[in-house]
Amino acid sequence: MDMTSFNDHHAEVLALAASVERRLDPAAVAADPAAVSGELVRLFGKFSVHLAIEDKALYPRLARGADPALRSMAVRFQEEMGGLTQRFDSYRKAWPGPLAIARDPARFIAETRAILAQLKARIGREDAELYPLAARAAA
Repeated sequence: MDMTSFNDHHAEVLALAASVERRLDPAAVAADPAAVSGELVRLFGKFSVHLAIEDKALYPRLARGADPALRSMAVRFQEEMGGLTQRFDSYRKAWPGPLAIARDPARFIAETRAILAQLKARIGREDAELYPLAARAAA
């Protein structure tokens, strides 16, 4: 299985996450919540599509594959990380835009750092464990 497009998505998502993180200065968020809100829209747009492809297509495909180690890992990863979509949806509902961010910049920053850490942890584990195994199984 060619994992190139998934790796490319990860690189794009991580670049957008880094851009959001650079904007998480409390004074900057309080002064211009629209700037970080715009970055989040781009990040979550990209990551939502990526999550949907992984959770609805890639993981199920890998879980039905011939390689038992890959099947097991795909099932385990989906069970461990499958709730990320719901956590992102809850986060987005809590912080729908600049007005919500402006009401509590400190809480917004803390929750944004937490959700970004979860996003980066998922990508890190997939890049280090799942994707290489999928590429080897396909070879």
